[in-house]
Amino acid sequence: MKFQNIIMCFSLVLMLSCGSSERVITDEGKVYEVKGNTIKNDGNNVTKNLSAEEKEAINTVLERKENAKKAFDKKQKELEDAIEEQENIQEAAENKQKELEEELETLEDSLKESQDARDNYATIKARYNDKRNKFKKLKKEGKLSPNDIEDWKEKLEKIKEDVNEAKNKL
Repeated sequence: MKFQNIIMCFSLVLMLSCGSSERVITDEGKVYEVKGNTIKNDGNNVTKNLSAEEKEAINTVLERKENAKKAFDKKQKELEDAIEEQENIQEAAENKQKELEEELETLEDSLKESQDARDNYATIKARYNDKRNKFKKLKKEGKLSPNDIEDWKEKLEKIKEDVNEAKNKL
């Protein structure tokens, strides 16, 4: 962007310096100022004093200068377009990178939730198995009254529901 601004300022200065009159330096080193059909040398009108060959030489130099300016302007426009295109590509790449980073973050969160659900399921399942084994052991040894058996069955049923919920979350 900064480079583009510098080019624009340079072009503006170049165009302002050119104005409507053109300075032409011939191969012999003479400096002429051309305004329309009028040719001046050191502020004096020398259009009538120049031969046809000299006028043609001045016009040829002027034409080359204008062609060079057109070529410069064309190249400058191409460079500006290329810079703008590059900036657009870079912006699109940055947007895509942000999008991918967000997607990665979402996947990582999902993975963490899934892992947490697995860990929770394993913990609850282990607790259920421990309680069930303890209940069977106590029942087998005859250490439970009928009221205790009902309490244990309710506890085991609640834990079994928790196990089923955890399994569904998986």
